[in-house]
Amino acid sequence: MRNEFLKFSSKRILFSTMMASTLLVGSPETVFADTNEVQEVLQNSTVKGKVVDANNEPIIGASIVIKDSSIGVISDLNGNFTLNSVSEKVTLIISYVGYKTQELPVNGKSVVNITLQEDSELLDEVVVVGYGTQKKASLTSAISQIKGEDAFKDRGTSNVSVALQGEVPGLVVTRTSTRPGSEGVAMKIRGDISVNGNSSPLVLIDGATASLDELNQMNPNDIENISVLKDASAAIYGSRSASGVVLVTTKRGKKGKAKIVYNGSISTTIDGIQTPLTNNYQWLDMFYEAKYQDARANNPTLSASEDIKDKFDWWILKPGSVMSGIDASGKSYDNETLWKAWRNGETLTLINGGKTFRYTPNQNIKDILYGQATSHKHNLSISGGDDKFGYMASVGYADNNAQLKVAEDGEKKYNARLNMDYQATKVLKLETSMAYDIRNITTPSTGVGEGWMDPWLWPIYNENGDFYDTFGNNRNPVGRLVDGGQIKNNWNTYRANLVATFDLSDYVSGLSIQGTASYKKVENSIQTSKNKIQYYDWVGNPTGNFQSPGSLSEQVKRWTSVTTGAFARYEKTFAELHKISAMVGMTAENEDYKTITASRKRGPLFEGSGLVDLDVMVSGDNNEAKGGQSSWALLSYVSRLSYNYSDRYLLELLGRRDGSSKLHPEQRWKNFYSVSGGWVLSNENFMKSLEWLSNLKIRYNYGKTGSVEGIGNYEQYATLSTGTAYFGKSMASQSTLALAGMTSASRTWETITSHDIGLDFSFLNNQLYGSFDYYSKRNNGMFIPVTYPSILGASAPKSNNGKFSAKGWEFALGWRDKIGELSYNISGFIADAKSKVIELENNENVPTPGKNSNRLIGKPRDAIYVFKTDGLFQTQAEANAYYDQYYWVDPNDHGKGVKKNNILFAPAETGTKRLRPGARKVVDLDGDGAITNDDIYYAGDAAPHLTFGLKAGIAWKGIDISAFFQGVLKQKVLRSGNHYAPWVGGTLQNTTFMGQMWSDINIPNPLDDGATNLVNTNTSTDYAIPSFDANFGKWNYQNKDVSVQDSKYIRLKSLVIGYTLPQKWTNHLALSKVRFYFSGDDLWEWTKVKDGYDPEYGEATNGTYPFSRLLSIGIDVTF
Repeated sequence: MRNEFLKFSSKRILFSTMMASTLLVGSPETVFADTNEVQEVLQNSTVKGKVVDANNEPIIGASIVIKDSSIGVISDLNGNFTLNSVSEKVTLIISYVGYKTQELPVNGKSVVNITLQEDSELLDEVVVVGYGTQKKASLTSAISQIKGEDAFKDRGTSNVSVALQGEVPGLVVTRTSTRPGSEGVAMKIRGDISVNGNSSPLVLIDGATASLDELNQMNPNDIENISVLKDASAAIYGSRSASGVVLVTTKRGKKGKAKIVYNGSISTTIDGIQTPLTNNYQWLDMFYEAKYQDARANNPTLSASEDIKDKFDWWILKPGSVMSGIDASGKSYDNETLWKAWRNGETLTLINGGKTFRYTPNQNIKDILYGQATSHKHNLSISGGDDKFGYMASVGYADNNAQLKVAEDGEKKYNARLNMDYQATKVLKLETSMAYDIRNITTPSTGVGEGWMDPWLWPIYNENGDFYDTFGNNRNPVGRLVDGGQIKNNWNTYRANLVATFDLSDYVSGLSIQGTASYKKVENSIQTSKNKIQYYDWVGNPTGNFQSPGSLSEQVKRWTSVTTGAFARYEKTFAELHKISAMVGMTAENEDYKTITASRKRGPLFEGSGLVDLDVMVSGDNNEAKGGQSSWALLSYVSRLSYNYSDRYLLELLGRRDGSSKLHPEQRWKNFYSVSGGWVLSNENFMKSLEWLSNLKIRYNYGKTGSVEGIGNYEQYATLSTGTAYFGKSMASQSTLALAGMTSASRTWETITSHDIGLDFSFLNNQLYGSFDYYSKRNNGMFIPVTYPSILGASAPKSNNGKFSAKGWEFALGWRDKIGELSYNISGFIADAKSKVIELENNENVPTPGKNSNRLIGKPRDAIYVFKTDGLFQTQAEANAYYDQYYWVDPNDHGKGVKKNNILFAPAETGTKRLRPGARKVVDLDGDGAITNDDIYYAGDAAPHLTFGLKAGIAWKGIDISAFFQGVLKQKVLRSGNHYAPWVGGTLQNTTFMGQMWSDINIPNPLDDGATNLVNTNTSTDYAIPSFDANFGKWNYQNKDVSVQDSKYIRLKSLVIGYTLPQKWTNHLALSKVRFYFSGDDLWEWTKVKDGYDPEYGEATNGTYPFSRLLSIGIDVTF
């Protein structure tokens, strides 16, 4: 269909003509074409022609290029073109966006006319759906599909989930780290739908179920496409489909000669947003400021600086404390003398209590622990086939190292896959898949710990090269990481699938039957070694140790599952207008789980010994060996019926009946279904006059999906517990047997009802395309625990007495175009999901300060409730008035009554634990005259909202550039941990607070560095007056509105720049394709986070691992 907009838009014509002319005629490569090529062309004649569409309408701006050359022109306003001096042997390549590219041999002709056919690839695309495939044009459900090439090509990351972040509307992938193997990845489709479990979707790889861990073990280069079932179309997967379904399809061989492809890259990390921790000098300044303000709080009548310093509590710097001492000359270092020496960067060797202390305050612990890391990955595949046989074999290796420099930290991945298709007879086709994935993650078994939380004022090693820690209380983070032991978390997954399809069309037209079988074995072994770490003072005297006497444990977990299926399919077209597709089948799945754990202390702890030789346990103590096993089974019957009338009216019915071993026999079976319909308006006769309209489809889906998430494998059985009790005439100890856990014969599946209405559209020959969906989901039988009186003496089973709902929308839009040899595209989406608890039986529905995981009616999971604040007290009189109003029952009698449930500090004339100037004012929201836990308000929830992805790409003459942005435009994070606010967690500090804390005075500078003040007056800040009193810090920040961070962000997730060598170059090398590329992951971000952390970091501020950026260079070679 010819596009009227393109035909008559003068701006479009002018733009296309100018751009194409510039690229095809004015480019250096065209002007300085190969001399021999030009001479050959000049010896020949002129070729003229016209480019039209199927309706004989001229195509303006079509590209006409001589094959294997850089010579070309574009068609004019009437579709005409002229090529001068053309050899009669050349072949013309004619292309235009929205149409299929054609090749036309000239064969001595002087006039050629070309009719381009519309490229319906967008609509003809085959989408993987539950137990089958469908054309995108006939879909009536909310199913998104992304090609593996689009999601994973040349990306630095080898983690599938991380690469999918921001790629699919409604699929929300979050992470808390860039640390390889420890990314903290979670995945949801359209938000939560229950308070049970983590709302992760069901994942299937080539039709067999998989966990998120198994998905991340895969080689991304093996993935052909990924489909995401977001509405009730997931009901065909029954009891595990409530949170949506992710279908992963791996690559298979295609007909043609063998194609060998190698892709390799080397990567390095650079710093992204770093953990905002102070260096020694910054910490010492903040220490001085806090001690100065505490001295004022304890002595409010003092005003002279020297008088205030005389009242300093120098803490561990006091004379005789653990950090003071005398140097070799007899000079004493304590209080301000010691502080100044540190602040001036002096290296000190002091004697205290017979121990030798060494101070080197000019170190940067972050630089010592973390730095650049180099990684590399390699993938090799071979594929091909003929009419009988197709194959795809691949191997992959990735060595991904984290930024920790002092100990091994990262992952190694090994992948092998063999997919084969064999047309054994005219009737029988066999498809097999075999894959073996290994993922070995190694991390230190001990974290950095308390040593990181201190200012790093002492060396790592003593003068003998041993780990230094004069205090003997594990203050050496490098020692912990180097000698503390390792955790080796190794995953091994083997998969084998077989599909046998019998085509019975010769007997019954359109009929086929299929049998499937899959086997999976996943083994996860976790070996944890914790070694004794010995510490020494500066001269080599032992001072203490950590993790003595050492321990070793190993846990092996094994999952084995077998899935079989049988299906019959029928497809038929009647009277050329009525298309029917039907499928019925059954599947049976069984999974066995087994675990064994052995651990010991003492004994030989040689590296890598594991617990293979259990005889070594005889030399240890506290030995332990334990294990367990479980199994579950699922039997299912599935069906689908699709009807298509004239590609205009679409209807689909699908159903599934599941029987689960997890439920009581009386409630074991449940039916799930989906009904959907579509109306393709663009195929109606009354719409065909709109030549700018390529496709317009309205669709609606309704159905029920199910879940048994949160139910154990054996909760259908009541349990008993054994024990002893004293009873009887003799009151002797007797064995007892009591009911421990009850079961329920009425508990059934969680059933989720969902609605989805969607609109798919494309315009201008499919150049502009997009979709919109609005959906709602409701869980009317959510599992919740029921509370009974304690006299029952047993735990009650969960029941279907909860209700939960969710709703949201998704909007996607894209544009693609080609001007001469320049092609470009831009596409993106934005989506949101909101959920809430509707009903919870026996729930008091009382929020508590912080992130509420106790599930509040009318609110989403993880609802954030905090105290509202109103700035800081500016005077003591203001603070006293606040006490009078909110603390005392009678403001005129301060000695008798305190208001009930009041959380205020007790009033005092002096001391750090009292309200004073610079402290925070909490608002009495409920107006009851007291500050209590009832004065909290709902500040939002912790889930990401308004998630989006935006891609743009451009390609010209072998050069390609693509950029991918991803982000969240609405999200709240309630900070917690050790350094989200000044001194709230002890000594660890955050650079964000430097110079930002409240002060009503100038604090004189005690150093001789030319500065008058160490701290200047600042009463307009929102950071409270600093104090070493942790309780005072918590009053100012813990669960207060000022600690709720706006963590919205936009991130340049990926940037790829590539260059493909010209074909004539690679032909000389007997290669099909050679491409070099640069790839960058997480290169840039914009964020509203105020406290210096990466927006994806999470809530707690105890961790220290920096977020990193990944830079890669690589090569793609096709033989």
